[in-house]
Amino acid sequence: MALHNKKIKARRNQVASLLSKSLSETEIAQQLGVDQSTISRDIKVLKESAQQFVYDLAKSDLAYYYKQSIDGIEEAKKESWKLYNDQTVPMRERLLALKLIIQSDETRFKLLSEGPGLLAVKSLEDRLNRIERMGEQRQSFR
Repeated sequence: MALHNKKIKARRNQVASLLSKSLSETEIAQQLGVDQSTISRDIKVLKESAQQFVYDLAKSDLAYYYKQSIDGIEEAKKESWKLYNDQTVPMRERLLALKLIIQSDETRFKLLSEGPGLLAVKSLEDRLNRIERMGEQRQSFR
């Protein structure tokens, strides 16, 4: 049974890799020598697994990682400004530091503009958990 599960997991990893290369279900099935319905089931499992990953991430540490990413961007920006302001650094490197500063600002803006939507998932999850707990409490009173 464990060997069978390893084979399925290995095939699904191959399916994920081939999907990322834009192969169709039919092409993947032909390449792996299995029926297309098997590939369809594998893709369904891969999608469910991806959804669970995002769900778990949103449920637990998304806000922490979000903040950590913004802090990392700010640290890179600070170091880039130090390089840019250092007159002993060659002009080419100073210009590259300036480019990194601009990219840092763009990335930070993108995170700040898109992040609240992602964090809303966490809020919705918390509300859903409260509703589920309330429903369980009501059922236990019956």
